[in-house]
Amino acid sequence: MRCLFLIIILITFLTGCGFDRDNAKHTTARTYSVTDDLGNVLQFDKKPTKIYASTLSLEEVLVDLVSPDRIVAISEMATDENLSLISQKALLVNKKIQGRIGVEGILSLNPDLVLMQDNMDATIINSLKDVGLKVFVSNVPVTVEMIGKRILKISQAVGEEEKGKKLVGEMWSKILKSQEKLSSLTDNDKKIIMAYSQQGVFGSAKGVFNDICNKALVKNGAAMAGLVRGEHLSKEKIIEYNPDIFIFPSYDTGKYGNLDLFIQEVLNDPALTNVKAIKNNNIMIIKDRYRSTTSHYVGDAILEISKNAYPQYFEESN
Repeated sequence: MRCLFLIIILITFLTGCGFDRDNAKHTTARTYSVTDDLGNVLQFDKKPTKIYASTLSLEEVLVDLVSPDRIVAISEMATDENLSLISQKALLVNKKIQGRIGVEGILSLNPDLVLMQDNMDATIINSLKDVGLKVFVSNVPVTVEMIGKRILKISQAVGEEEKGKKLVGEMWSKILKSQEKLSSLTDNDKKIIMAYSQQGVFGSAKGVFNDICNKALVKNGAAMAGLVRGEHLSKEKIIEYNPDIFIFPSYDTGKYGNLDLFIQEVLNDPALTNVKAIKNNNIMIIKDRYRSTTSHYVGDAILEISKNAYPQYFEESN
């Protein structure tokens, strides 16, 4: 009789705590709500277990917040080591999808949470909401501070707030340690850099790359030259602002199919012969995602740029 009494108490305790034997590791004991960047309030009675993130930058955050079995699908791009910072982690997600998918494709995944950006088609976002899906919409960050806020909000939505705080803390730790090593730099000591895409030099003052440069304590030559977002810098402006370093991506996805050919075309351009980056053969090759990531991997990007721009300050770590 006493054993039966103890069993009844145990069952009552587990039921009262919201215990779910089929899904115990994902269930919370309380409901919670999150407000996305558009002001929409999402209510949850347990942690979502079938999450879909619609862009690579959102996937970068998601894979480090939740286990692979809680991600209903991931893009093929995320598994490509040349294009992604999370290729090995992405391979652990069972379902892979090619490119972006529309409303029907997302619905076929039967997600209980969809992460999207505010620059995506509003029709898709609204259609998903209309059928009752929980859609968390995030602003596209243009500063490291905004990236930190994005991660914290997403971590709240997926029910992993402590993990989100840890990711943001680690991100800032890398940035601050890098800046500490460069604390003796004066403004005149800071290198001017210009970053090339297949279309030319990019990096307006309104893009995330500009803040990556600011945090890495280098000067973004394109922003100095007044580059308008969405455009590329003219050769005349490149010559005028005379960058110390050219940055190229580590992988060519454009018309060349060969990174060396692309770099050599720039370096051998007669119009750029007297630019310091070419005269001193000072080029930096880094992962392309490091130049555009809006996830916590921005900490690694900033550290990488600082190390390459000022190797003398990082001799121990090098």
